Amino acid sequence: MRAPLGLWRLGLTALPLLFGLGLSLVEARAGQDATRQEEQRLHPAWMLVDYYEQMSVPRPFEIRTGQAFKTHQAALRQKLLGLLGLWPLPARLPLEVRMTEALDHPWCTVRRAYYQLWPGVYASGLLYLPKEMPERPAPAMLCPHGHWGLGNAHSVVQARCLMFAHLGYVTFSPNQNHYEDLDLGISHQTLGVWGNMRALDFLQGRPDVDPDRIGVCGESGGGLQTQMLTALDARVKAATIVGMTCDFREILFPHTAHCDCNHFPAVMRFTDGPELSALGLPVPVQYLTMNDWTRNFQRDDLPAVTRLYAANGCPDRVHCLYEPTEHTYDKSKREWTYWWMDKWLRHRDQRGPPTEPASLETLPPEALRGLSLTSLHDDEFAGISEAYRKNRRFWVPTWSQRKDFLAWRGRMVAALKELLGEERQLPRAGTGPENQSRTDDGNLIVERIAYPSEGGLRIPTILLRAREARGPRPVVMLCDDAGKEAALQRTGPGSARQLAEGGALVVLPDVRFTGEYSFTNLAKEIEPALVKFPIASMLPKAADPKKQIAGLVRAWERNSIVWGRPLTGMACTDVRAVLEGVMARSDARRSPVRVISRGSGGLAMAVIFAAALDARITAIDVDLGGACYENRKLPTLPFVLWHGDVLQWAALAADRTVTLRHLPAEAGDPAGLAQAFKLLRNARGLECVRE
Repeated sequence: MRAPLGLWRLGLTALPLLFGLGLSLVEARAGQDATRQEEQRLHPAWMLVDYYEQMSVPRPFEIRTGQAFKTHQAALRQKLLGLLGLWPLPARLPLEVRMTEALDHPWCTVRRAYYQLWPGVYASGLLYLPKEMPERPAPAMLCPHGHWGLGNAHSVVQARCLMFAHLGYVTFSPNQNHYEDLDLGISHQTLGVWGNMRALDFLQGRPDVDPDRIGVCGESGGGLQTQMLTALDARVKAATIVGMTCDFREILFPHTAHCDCNHFPAVMRFTDGPELSALGLPVPVQYLTMNDWTRNFQRDDLPAVTRLYAANGCPDRVHCLYEPTEHTYDKSKREWTYWWMDKWLRHRDQRGPPTEPASLETLPPEALRGLSLTSLHDDEFAGISEAYRKNRRFWVPTWSQRKDFLAWRGRMVAALKELLGEERQLPRAGTGPENQSRTDDGNLIVERIAYPSEGGLRIPTILLRAREARGPRPVVMLCDDAGKEAALQRTGPGSARQLAEGGALVVLPDVRFTGEYSFTNLAKEIEPALVKFPIASMLPKAADPKKQIAGLVRAWERNSIVWGRPLTGMACTDVRAVLEGVMARSDARRSPVRVISRGSGGLAMAVIFAAALDARITAIDVDLGGACYENRKLPTLPFVLWHGDVLQWAALAADRTVTLRHLPAEAGDPAGLAQAFKLLRNARGLECVRE
């Protein structure tokens, strides 16, 4: 049915109007989308997640051959041992092995063996000694366990140890121990690697063990121990890594963190998980993967490992099997482990794996856990810190001449750049500041500006200046742990308002992790869904708000350790980036430049470090809040106590004005710091206020 002619003509007449209206709606929607994208781009949560993704990009895996590989292998091993605080290796003290009485099993006897790691520091493990040994000396297996609830007494761990003993292997399952004192350079892997090296010493020292036929296998945390030991100790002759090897990016998250033992200092500056797993080449290595963070290993990482082994003439020494199971070391995986070890430690090239008997009976966990010696403790590790404090901690320096101090300062600045991961800074994506608003606030002008820092990060900043002031003004940067908005609202002596009214150009930045970037502010905003990289096994975000904050704090602390880019280093970079932007303004005087911190010892150290690295800062006034590295009240900074504590780092700015407030007694005597100021003819430049 036709429409009436009048309506048809009306439609033709209205068409341009309707079309124009449609275009306007489309344009409006596009404008809204662009605005939304811009808001997202500048939102601290989005910027931090983008930073996390860039920092977590897998390290390149270069295929080397022949002598080039051996040279790289030796250099990387030494570097890794250094990152673990194990270079040079600790003294190999007498093991002083002591054994408990034996538990009897039809296939073997089981004892707990204690052995010495550091002076007075012992570890222990379960020794499964076969009742029948077809070969003497016999091959041996080291079986580190992961985070099973009952440790190596768990039935799953027992099953593989008992079966290896049944097959004629002398088998040892050391306890998985955790201890960390990162400021002294002690990570969980320090204890894990050295403990397993000493476990190899224990096995090699037994007359019933063939020292040239020792294998190692483990799952999850035990898989990590297997991977690390194979990478660093050539005595391992075959390895099975279960549920572990992957790019570090698969086990790093912006909102929470895996077990702390996965995070050891600065490893991602130099390598990644797949290369670690293959660093033991030509050691035969087997990967058993499943539906966890190893799910993508065959696709993403195995090709490089396979190419490396093939290029070095041993393509048959890599085996990988994926099974669509949960994260576990079940019977099927254990059987493939037995097959791999028999193939390489006994040269039995069977077509398929041996069958683990269904009748295998494990021992009662309480019986194994009850094996102990009352005279020894294998869970007291404070002695490791005592050993490192004695052998590795810095000595308080003394200087008699200016040249001696200046030489020391040069070495300390170089060490500081290494500690803060300066080389790991992302290239700056932003080219200049983004002016957001300018308002009047009584007799003050308030500007809101975002200054570019590393990567795509923008640091939200408030600038205050008196309305009537003319010409360049001295710069005062005030870093407040509560953030720029809280600092803006404060009044009275020493406040941002009072400083601006007095003629200063006052800078209030929200450096990481303060204000808009604070963990409290971002806990609800940083979501797993923001991550663009398709992680194989994303850990969930906690539902409870308090746990969200705790998870976020832990994620960034642990990730920063792996990246070699500590939180204090990030804040230091932001301080310097904002200062650079401000100093480009025509109303900013080049000197004096004063930086103040309030509310956080970590923020105070970021300012001290910024002054040490940036000569434009002429004065600092920081509130330590009773924190120093010696009392462990500052954010973790791996290896910092090998070089210095608060007083030593503050000495790097001895040619300027330094005020230290709420200095704790544990930081030491400031007399040495005062001597540095005197040597530079700046005795009046130092003020120390004790707690």
